[in-house]
Amino acid sequence: MNAAALFLVTHGSRDPRSWLALQNLLTVARSRSDRYIGGGCLEGQELSLSQQLEKFAAEAIPIGISEIAILPLFLLEGVHVSNDIPEQVAIANSNLQALFPNLCIGKSIFRTMAHLGSDPQISKLLLQHFKKYSEVSNLEKRGRILMSHGSRMAGANQMVEDLAAQSQAIAAYWGVEPKIETQIENLLALGVQKIDVLPYFLTEGGITEAIANKLNPYRDRTQIQQLPVPLSNEQIVDLGLKSFS
Repeated sequence: MNAAALFLVTHGSRDPRSWLALQNLLTVARSRSDRYIGGGCLEGQELSLSQQLEKFAAEAIPIGISEIAILPLFLLEGVHVSNDIPEQVAIANSNLQALFPNLCIGKSIFRTMAHLGSDPQISKLLLQHFKKYSEVSNLEKRGRILMSHGSRMAGANQMVEDLAAQSQAIAAYWGVEPKIETQIENLLALGVQKIDVLPYFLTEGGITEAIANKLNPYRDRTQIQQLPVPLSNEQIVDLGLKSFS
């Protein structure tokens, strides 16, 4: 067992599928690494993220773990990545200093890694995913939309815009403008006959189901399909373990 452990952080929600998705990721991660690995959710659990981190650390430290790398499984560097997670990590570290004063003197046991969406390989994987579901012929009449949650934090959505451009797509957002309806209308105005919509989310869930409902009114006007989310559990884990090693 290595002296560094890995802790995966997902957004979480009250939908039980979000917790199950995290458990599935942990199962894959543990099958691909001999590291001590755990995980938690920012939202939707009885324990706060700081409490989940404290619990994991209290189990890890007695078996020789001296560092816990925290991997935010978030695709955007919005408020959660920039503010909420660091705040929870700081609370957990402060509480652990009281529990393990000899270990934590002068330093934090936690090391927060760059969020998953910052990995440069993401753009290649998105383009491959679009191509997997696209017809080769008449590509000029096919439109692509990369659908992200979006953030109100200044500059946070630029990464989505860049990823969309690299995939020959346009960006749309769930939480901010331009919304999916606006971008579909823009493509229809250009004479696009087929539209592929790729939800830029880690897992299927309530939002991807809601996106599907928003596409239904357009099915009598154009050929429109919603693609599966782009990253498999194995790809997510491999990206995370690559940055951890």
